Amino acid sequence: MTAHQRPEFLARSVFDALQSAGSRGLTFVELMEVTGLTAHQVRHGLSVLREALPGMTGTDAVYTYDPHGHVYRTAYLPDIAEAYELMRLSAEATRSYRVLTGTVLPHARQSRAKQLRMLKRHLQLVVDEAKDILEPA
Repeated sequence: MTAHQRPEFLARSVFDALQSAGSRGLTFVELMEVTGLTAHQVRHGLSVLREALPGMTGTDAVYTYDPHGHVYRTAYLPDIAEAYELMRLSAEATRSYRVLTGTVLPHARQSRAKQLRMLKRHLQLVVDEAKDILEPA
């Protein structure tokens, strides 16, 4: 397989492999073996697929990753999908917190722009709420 493949081709290759695997899913290494793609190509295909899958017609597939078994799937398994969603949301809340504390707050102290002050307030509320919601019960 050549190193330079179109992102759509990579995503389709990964999608076809995951669809063939069904609810069993595939590990990253298995995805490389089944598709014949390199590690970088599989990683890129997964990222493109994750974004493109909701808009794909003719399929009800849902992208999930099981962090316990390190398995990728396009079959919807409720417990695994929920764990994946919480993992992603927690990571995004952490990323947003870092943007807020490392970029927005220091810049807002120096800025006179009303938009930045409003964005700072909004982002603080979103980050605080996300942290509260995502804390383990």
